Amino acid sequence: MSENNEQPRQQTISLPAIAQNFFGALQRHFDLLAFNLAGTQSVDAEKYNHFSSLTKMMPVAQLHRDFDQMKAFAHGLMLRQSINDLLSMIAACMDNCHLLCTLFANKKAMDTDPKATNELVGRKQEAFVNSALQDKFEVFEKEFGILCELEDGVTSMAIALRALMQNNGVVTAQDVDDDGELVFEFKTVQTIQPAKEGERPEVRLADTRRAFKAGDTIDLTNSELLSLNTTVAAFFDALFKSVAAFGKKTIGGNEGESANA
Repeated sequence: MSENNEQPRQQTISLPAIAQNFFGALQRHFDLLAFNLAGTQSVDAEKYNHFSSLTKMMPVAQLHRDFDQMKAFAHGLMLRQSINDLLSMIAACMDNCHLLCTLFANKKAMDTDPKATNELVGRKQEAFVNSALQDKFEVFEKEFGILCELEDGVTSMAIALRALMQNNGVVTAQDVDDDGELVFEFKTVQTIQPAKEGERPEVRLADTRRAFKAGDTIDLTNSELLSLNTTVAAFFDALFKSVAAFGKKTIGGNEGESANA
């Protein structure tokens, strides 16, 4: 019987693959949101009443919502679900990027003692995955020197989700900043017309904001809700560039885009 001397397989973690995965997920989220918004705009009371009466009975008829009530409820549900899904994507993206940065930072140790280093990386990654969103930003700054752009905007989304889940969207005093506001940050496409005739207009991302005060009810327009996806895309893009720069600084060259675990 021959001895099995095979070495454990290494798993390559690639920044381009991470970027492709999360930008793809964000696009799917955007498309589904646009589809659902189109559906709520297209439905009318007659269609709603038709489908409500198909079974000739309801589970609890006295709790049945009429068309206007249901339309408002559906919009609120999309608002909560969309922000929750975006925050979940952000957290998962940061988890992946943290693992890659941790491998970059421990590459030399990995080359000399892979078993002990993998155990160390595993413990750090487990702690990071289980940490709160705000703590994730602090780890990136303290351990890798990475300041995440749009951190305040992401934090505001998390606070808004809490208000939507716990207080029916009503902003409380604990939700606002030092200026007494809960601010949503949006990235929107802005077209700048050229000064000279015949030149192509310039297209760029512009920053817009929407502020809510204590006592206000959070209610984003359809356009603002879709623009949150653009904001998250900008967050992803800045994070990936920072991770690539950290990798290049730490281990150099094209290796700064991938690592082995």
